[in-house]
Amino acid sequence: MVKTLVAIEVDLASSFAIRYACQLGNLIQMEIHPIYVKIPSPEIPMPGVGWVRHTWEREVVEMGKEEIQEVLASEMATCPRLQEPRVIYGDREIELLHVMEREPFDLYIEGAPYPFNPATIYKRLHSKSYQRLTCPLIWLRGIRLIDRVVALFSDPANTGALVENLGRLFGGSPVPLHLVYAGDGGNFDMRLVAEKAVTDLTAQGCQVTLGEVYPVGTGGPPPTALKDAGLVAVALERGVRKEDAQLQWLAQVKAPLLLVLL
Repeated sequence: MVKTLVAIEVDLASSFAIRYACQLGNLIQMEIHPIYVKIPSPEIPMPGVGWVRHTWEREVVEMGKEEIQEVLASEMATCPRLQEPRVIYGDREIELLHVMEREPFDLYIEGAPYPFNPATIYKRLHSKSYQRLTCPLIWLRGIRLIDRVVALFSDPANTGALVENLGRLFGGSPVPLHLVYAGDGGNFDMRLVAEKAVTDLTAQGCQVTLGEVYPVGTGGPPPTALKDAGLVAVALERGVRKEDAQLQWLAQVKAPLLLVLL
């Protein structure tokens, strides 16, 4: 069972995240745990300490439960994988980090940073919570039908982690995995790496095909080649630089992204 944490807010991106998680839950064995960190409006005066403060925080949480039910209402009846949402008061990044440190999760899903450009992607990836994230994550900019997963293999050193996580998520699933790799057509080493990935994923019960080669140094295939992908899987260094070709390429991808941080 893939235990999945879905961070939600009262916005469109969160609606995408829940709907996509439920769609994925129909394809793999998954348990979906929505979480909403409620941050009160700065216009609302905050009490100091003691029982008054605790009572006020409980009231804020209750308000959050009412707000988030509207986001989840359309999915609750049709998504059996969806667990009761938890609402927490506090700083979003700190509280999410505490939850993920206390409980083991296999997958984290949330709306993609906005605007989706290299600067905001870099900032999110270098936040404290992302630097300490121990499971793969999915970013949503919109909803796609998950009928094909495209996985990118750009570096032999990153292949093992990507294969391990794809196998854990999609082993036994009917969703086809389409592997593409970086090379110049004559990069025999990367082709061998990609072929081994096909063999390893097939052994884990995945439906896998080996696809095309994309040029070294471009970060990935042309985004137009991914227009039919329901998910694009990438291994990414946590310390990726702003000017890195892979980061520049990610900003152009409109499909949901599965990131394995290394």
